[in-house]
Amino acid sequence: MRRTVFTALMGAAFTLASPVFAQDSTTNTGEDEVIARGSIQTDPAMSAWNAGDYATAEIEFDRNAFCALRVERGFRAGVESARESAFRADDFSAQSAQTATINGPGVGGGSVNIVDSASGVAGSTLNTQSLDRREDATKRTCENRGFQIYMRGMSQLKLGKTDEAKRSLEQATNLNRQLFDAHFRLSLMEYQSGDIDAAAKEARALRRIAKKCRRCNAKEEITAQLAYLDQLLGSTG
Repeated sequence: MRRTVFTALMGAAFTLASPVFAQDSTTNTGEDEVIARGSIQTDPAMSAWNAGDYATAEIEFDRNAFCALRVERGFRAGVESARESAFRADDFSAQSAQTATINGPGVGGGSVNIVDSASGVAGSTLNTQSLDRREDATKRTCENRGFQIYMRGMSQLKLGKTDEAKRSLEQATNLNRQLFDAHFRLSLMEYQSGDIDAAAKEARALRRIAKKCRRCNAKEEITAQLAYLDQLLGSTG
């Protein structure tokens, strides 16, 4: 019986809101913040999803997520390396200036070139990291980790792996709080499991996103999702 109820709920959910793969944003400022759903991508993961091969899609989106994590770590390492290089350069510059004060201007003049050189290396490191955002446009998408994990969860839902899907969607919302469809589906899953409080919590997260999305492209979809949850949860959500 529970399986039948869950199938009916998620079937309605998929009908109500299928995944959107374009970045949904608004140029307005203030309350109308960017509501990110995903990014346009053409790779084995999305190709498998579009073909209905959800087993392959699950694997490929997971690989995308790992690749994105590797890029994030590399970028953080590059930033830290640049920071350390700048500190070393500043320290050397200070020491050179002190030496120049004692021995004359000849020694201190070289310190400027050394600072510039260190900055150049740091810039090259960061540029290399940014260029490595994608391994290959047709092979692997290495960005937007939250969305990749969200799509892994969507693939798992299609495969009936509800426990795995729930973990994936929770991880996705932790990485990107604006993934409104993930909050919607988590609310449905919590409701089906009998945890009304948790379902209401996800509905409130979705409502907060809606308040920031007064004129964004996803407004109608989020409104429809909230209306659906209100029918299930009543005033609890």
